[in-house]
Amino acid sequence: MSKEKKKLEFRYYDIPRGGYVMAKLGDMWIREYGYDTGDMLHFHNYMEIGYCYNGHGRLIIEDTTYKYKDKMFSIIPENIPHTTISDKGNLCKWEFLFINIKDFVTNEMNLEDISTEEILTIINRKGRFMNVSDNKDLNSIIQRIIEECRSQDRYYKDNIKFLLSALVIELLRIHENEGGSIRKQKTNNYIKKSMEYVSEHYSEEVSITDMARVCGLSESHFRRVFEESMNMKPLDYVNMIRIQEACKLIHKGGMSMNDLCYKVGYTTPSTFNRNFKKFTEKTPNEWKRENYDKNLSECSISAQKGWEFENQ
Repeated sequence: MSKEKKKLEFRYYDIPRGGYVMAKLGDMWIREYGYDTGDMLHFHNYMEIGYCYNGHGRLIIEDTTYKYKDKMFSIIPENIPHTTISDKGNLCKWEFLFINIKDFVTNEMNLEDISTEEILTIINRKGRFMNVSDNKDLNSIIQRIIEECRSQDRYYKDNIKFLLSALVIELLRIHENEGGSIRKQKTNNYIKKSMEYVSEHYSEEVSITDMARVCGLSESHFRRVFEESMNMKPLDYVNMIRIQEACKLIHKGGMSMNDLCYKVGYTTPSTFNRNFKKFTEKTPNEWKRENYDKNLSECSISAQKGWEFENQ
């Protein structure tokens, strides 16, 4: 029997140009989480930090379930499936930060003895769920970012950059304290190189041979390392990036579906349409009507874990 596929939802956010953080704050986030989506997981195009002030329930990150309660927070990198489910009838207060960590580290940080690629590999390698009492320094940084976003006092954007640097450094320190070695991230570096290659070349013909060559691995070795680390096939990842980019272009507007199809790397509209529907369960035009025409800064698409796509 085939393994039952779990539904996923991709939630796209648009952080305004010139900024690195988008905050979701206030009383609108006091709610019973998960009552309308059940245990369906979702993932984002940016890192998400969630802060639970009060309430209790379950937080699922990939295949791990945590019990959450007052004074706990999560740090979940982009593209990592997760969801929050309140205990039945329980109103919970959360607030959220969405962070363009890739652009921030690339543009704003220059640390000795560690490259941008290594920093991103370490802080994006897994989702975390923490108690405030056990992580007071990290909690203080996150709370200060939240309050800067809330007050927007003079120079708040500059202070947020300072705080984001502190956040990244604290995550690197936590990684080292857990026994991680910055210089022994070979597998993660292979994955990072292949992901960067796809990010730069998704609009072209991309093969497993190309991705393996960039990493300096044989095709069979690369395929095994990638699937073990990412829980998906390399070409599935290529198609995921293409469809995500297609959603961004649809949201932006000003391009026909045929032109958009070629722009993201497909050679025929029919292949693009089939892959788009497999990923989103909607045609491109249906997704456009539900998301772009509403003029939202947050767009959602559904997907399925364990999907297979047609390449090219």
